[in-house]
Amino acid sequence: MKNNQIPEQEDRYFSRAVSNALKILDLLRVEHHPLGLSDITRKTGINKTSAFRFLYTMQVSGHVTRDTAGRYSPSGSGLEYSSEITPQRIRAAAIPHMKNLRSQYEETVSLGVRFRNHIEVVAVLESSHLIRMSNREGAILPPHASSMGKAITAFQEESSQYQLINSFGLLRLTARTVTNETMIREEYSRIRKRGWSQDDRESAIEGRCFGAPVRYRDKVLAAVSISFPLSRAPENNARREMLENLVRATDSISADLEGVQ
Repeated sequence: MKNNQIPEQEDRYFSRAVSNALKILDLLRVEHHPLGLSDITRKTGINKTSAFRFLYTMQVSGHVTRDTAGRYSPSGSGLEYSSEITPQRIRAAAIPHMKNLRSQYEETVSLGVRFRNHIEVVAVLESSHLIRMSNREGAILPPHASSMGKAITAFQEESSQYQLINSFGLLRLTARTVTNETMIREEYSRIRKRGWSQDDRESAIEGRCFGAPVRYRDKVLAAVSISFPLSRAPENNARREMLENLVRATDSISADLEGVQ
């Protein structure tokens, strides 16, 4: 008769592999800092080969993240998933600044937020123009081809970049979509240096878009974009001014979020 007293090894439904993976996940959740593979094996007693396999599987599936130093943390332990800063609070902080951008340029202004393994549109202020670039709340953004997707993904740790790219896939959306991962990572590097991103007909053949990141305690959680048809794309000084105002707006959103308690 099956009951709670039956040892694990005698329960034919018990999976030792799943149990060990959960043991690692529980360890990472109770620690207050990321752990390396050696620390994990020492604390759990699981051999390195098995532990690495479990960690890799959990990393790809979005349950664990790995930083550039090779240390592991549970996904969802970061500020982007805490109760003090939520997509709803980011949206509330962003809307006033988005309204200012929409009034200034009369183009579509959108807000995208990173969730565990995807980037999603959570707010859209549509352009008043009859011909416009539209967006919709709930849309999942390509991390390699949209301005908001790039602006968020570029500032994530390498393991998180891989997770976002792997989850969406390097789909070719137009003839101008870049699907070479090396070239995409080079673009991420340029975005980190200049502080903004662009979608130049990469997700919609007649559309262009600029994006800039929103931060909270040095973590990029979201991005705001201005989208417009190719026929109204700003040039030279107008382009520079739009980018400056977009970055100024996202910096202001970031500053407002720092005041969230």
